[in-house]
Amino acid sequence: MGLNWAEHTVEIDAPIETCFAAIIDYETFPRWQGAVVDTEVLDWDQNGRGKRVRLFVDAKVRKVDYTLDYSYDQPERIEWDFVEGNGINAADGHYLFEDLGNGRTRATYKLGLEVGIPLPGPVARRAHKTTLKGSVEDLKKEAERRAAKAPKTSDADRAEQREATLAEKAGIKAPPRRAPAHEITPEYATTQESDSLADLPVKLAGRAAGLGFGVARRAVGAGIEVAGAVAGRAARVLGRGGDRTGEYDR
Repeated sequence: MGLNWAEHTVEIDAPIETCFAAIIDYETFPRWQGAVVDTEVLDWDQNGRGKRVRLFVDAKVRKVDYTLDYSYDQPERIEWDFVEGNGINAADGHYLFEDLGNGRTRATYKLGLEVGIPLPGPVARRAHKTTLKGSVEDLKKEAERRAAKAPKTSDADRAEQREATLAEKAGIKAPPRRAPAHEITPEYATTQESDSLADLPVKLAGRAAGLGFGVARRAVGAGIEVAGAVAGRAARVLGRGGDRTGEYDR
């Protein structure tokens, strides 16, 4: 009989990472995927993503269930291998995500099914196309809902996230993540570290004065001298004694 193929593409007002996260959140499918009655994650990969998943689907003509083994090229592609099914003899296909920039994504769902029940060809194809299109449209609604609730991410933050993903794929250890603007707090600024030797004196002085490193560095950059009392405290931390603080006033 062979696979009956269908494909549908939509553009989503949500970042690619949000779309990808939604479509692999299998346990939530029954809440927002209209055709999915239930799901069961049978196995997980080393990154905590569903590896073997059983889906129970209302395919319009009847309810079916099938088990798939998933593989990922995050966040652009999801593929699967058919394991077994009830009412489905075979399944193949993929989900593709394309980053359109400015927090927008193009999603394409291509799915081939071989049903295990006798149905006229036109009926099976129509049911398949309707179910697949509904799945993609449901994803669009869910991803846009998640994006609307999430804190706003700047273009710079998105670029940094993208670079980190590419570095991970290439086996390169990415530098520590810079917090998005909405995540920066006094506590965050205080705990940030620098690997630059040139920043070491500023870091020590800032710590000694009870200031965050970012605050101390901005003060030095602005040409503001550290007050004598602060410098004395920094000198004592450095083991030079409070009687030599004059050196830091010059």
